[in-house]
Amino acid sequence: MEFRTLTALEHEMLPVGSGESALSAVEAERLASMAQQRPGFCTLGHRSVRLSQFVGLVSLGSGRFLEVLPKVGEHVDPALARGTLLRLLRWAYDLPIFAGGSVGHGLQQRELLDVFVLAYLQALARLVRVGLVRRYGTNEEDLRVIRGRLLLQRQATTHAMRVDRIACRFDELTADNPWNQVLKAALIAARPWARGVESGRLWLEMAAAFDEIPSRRDGLSLHGRLTKDRQVDHYAPALRWAGWILRLLSPDIRQGTNSAPELLFDMNRLFEAAVATRLRQRAGSKGLQLHSQHTGRHLADLMGDPDRKFFRLRPDLVLNAGTEVLAVADTKWSRVDIDRRGRLAPPDAHAYQLNAYAAVYPCNEAVLIYPWHTGLADARETAYQLSAAEGRRPVLRVICADVAAEGLPLHFVADGSSFVHFR
Repeated sequence: MEFRTLTALEHEMLPVGSGESALSAVEAERLASMAQQRPGFCTLGHRSVRLSQFVGLVSLGSGRFLEVLPKVGEHVDPALARGTLLRLLRWAYDLPIFAGGSVGHGLQQRELLDVFVLAYLQALARLVRVGLVRRYGTNEEDLRVIRGRLLLQRQATTHAMRVDRIACRFDELTADNPWNQVLKAALIAARPWARGVESGRLWLEMAAAFDEIPSRRDGLSLHGRLTKDRQVDHYAPALRWAGWILRLLSPDIRQGTNSAPELLFDMNRLFEAAVATRLRQRAGSKGLQLHSQHTGRHLADLMGDPDRKFFRLRPDLVLNAGTEVLAVADTKWSRVDIDRRGRLAPPDAHAYQLNAYAAVYPCNEAVLIYPWHTGLADARETAYQLSAAEGRRPVLRVICADVAAEGLPLHFVADGSSFVHFR
């Protein structure tokens, strides 16, 4: 079977018509149906479908996939955009996506589906090298020699006249458990897409390693029912990949539906999670604490009733040194432009939002974090002095995270900033 991929960028408008670069009417209908389950994914126009900020993969049926890539800057190369997405996934989910740990040129040139399948197979290979989790299970079999306990009732009623069959119940150490069953289900689902020499070789090796584990057709629902177990903590990366593979490729729960199977990520949340993970690791090494999606503070209380709070605030990041708040920050997956003098010019709404945070949180610094792009090559460090709040004059700084680099380095960080530790 031939698998074709239609590559697009977020917010792009796709034509509906004929040709490999267009959606068919049936495919557009499938996307519209999927948008009802994932509001905001796309909107239908006149013979067109406009995408939003979701990126990833969507199955269009008949072996055809829609690959949606992030857009940073004006001129986007699909390979570089693919590398950006893979890099953000690696940081956001703390995943060893590739054996080498980085997003190389070769991987960027491959379609996302190929990369995801290869990453899953590599995660399985790491588990197999360590050893699959085994648990004791109780079996009942008719054997030639006694093993475990003799089942007297079955022996007397079924094998009373036979001496070559002994009904036994015994415990056996086996890899047949729910965690390995989920991994086996994803392995089977990935088989038609294990293209290329490396993926094909790894698939055959993993199929042999999981041979004793029975196949299940309810892999995705079983994945959702897995319980936490400290003994399988090291399974986390492989199980996350397995869940993604099953969502996209599992045939059992998708049959009979008009919705398109998908593996999509909201770029706003993905960028936020990636930046938070990257900064949190560095904060710990500096003795600082970084909190994500901080809650508990409000912009106002009811007149005459200060115990009733309204307009809850939820900044993406709050940087602390013990109990002291050093800075409050928000990540924005959007293009920040520069003015005629080379200053970074965030939208008014973003500045208003950070001003509200700075008025409530007892800190001297509020930070807007955008993705860096080549259009900012001539920009310079930019900071704005906000109005006084409780005797303080907070500073609003605009910085950028370079999503094209492995470590997501920060640009435009002044020496006096609390974020100077993260450059």
